[in-house]
Amino acid sequence: MEAFVLAVKTGSFVATSVSLNTSPQMVTKYIAFLEKHLGLKLLNRTTRSQHLTEFGKQYYQRCLLILSEINETKILAQQFIDEPNGRLRISAPVSFGHYNLIPVISRFMKRYPKINIDLQLNDRYVDMVKEDFDMVFRIGQLNDSGLIGRKLNDYQLIFAASPAYLAQNGIPAVPEEIKHHQCLIYQYVNRSKNDYVWPFTVNGKVINISISGALQTNDTAALAVAAVEGLGITMLPQSMLAESIKQNKLLPILQNFLPPARPVHMLYTADRQRLPKMKMFIELVVNAMS
Repeated sequence: MEAFVLAVKTGSFVATSVSLNTSPQMVTKYIAFLEKHLGLKLLNRTTRSQHLTEFGKQYYQRCLLILSEINETKILAQQFIDEPNGRLRISAPVSFGHYNLIPVISRFMKRYPKINIDLQLNDRYVDMVKEDFDMVFRIGQLNDSGLIGRKLNDYQLIFAASPAYLAQNGIPAVPEEIKHHQCLIYQYVNRSKNDYVWPFTVNGKVINISISGALQTNDTAALAVAAVEGLGITMLPQSMLAESIKQNKLLPILQNFLPPARPVHMLYTADRQRLPKMKMFIELVVNAMS
C-alpha cells in the first residue's frame, strides 16, 4: 500500500523506489501483487505516463486512511514505550509501604502522570497471582514461588525510647535489662500477652528475651507515637523512626545488639516485567532501595 500511494503521489516508480530504499522492479512487483490480490487493475501505465483506474482512485483514498491509522497506531505504541500509563496493583507490608515505598511511588507518579497506583498495605501473606497483583513486596526469607525476585536493601529493626522515658527509667546497657522496662508491644493475631519476645544479637548469636508492657496494639504507627510520648521502649523499623530520632524525640538504644536485618524482595511474574510501566517502576525501586 505504501508503494502504491507513493507511486501515485510521485508519478514515478523510480522515485517511489528511492523513498522506500528498494528497486523500481520491486515497486513494480508490489503493485502487481496488490492488483493480483484484489483482482482489479489499479494503474494504467504506458511508457510515458500512468494514471489511476476508476477503482484505483477509490482504493487510493482508502489506502491513505488505512496508512494514516497504521501510523497513529505506531505513535500510540511509542507513547506506551516512552511514557508508561495504566494501573499498577501493588501489595506491601504496612510499615514498609508507609515509610519506604510511598516516597518511591510519589516520585514515579510525578514522573509519569498517566500511571494509576492501587497500593494495598497489609501484613498477611498475599497470593500475587490469585489476587491479581502486578507486584508484591515481601520481608523475610522467600519460599520457592516461581516468581521473579529482586533483592532490595535489608529491613532493620531498632530499639528506641524517648529522652524523658530514659531519663526517668535509665538506659538498658545489655539485652537482659529490657525485662525491667515497659516495652511497647506489637500485638500479633492469636498471641498470648505473656508470650512476647524480642530478638537480640549477642556475640554473633540471636537470643530471644521475654518482654512485657502495659501497652499492646496491632498498629506500628501507634507504637511509634507511644514511644515519642514516653510510654516505653519500642522495636520498630529504622526507616519508621528515623525522623523522630533526627528531631531528638527518640533515642536509639542497644545498638550493639540489634536483631538480624531481614531481607526484602520485590516479586513479579516474568510476563508482566516486560510491560513498560513495570520496567520503569522496577528500575526506579531498584535504584532507590538497593
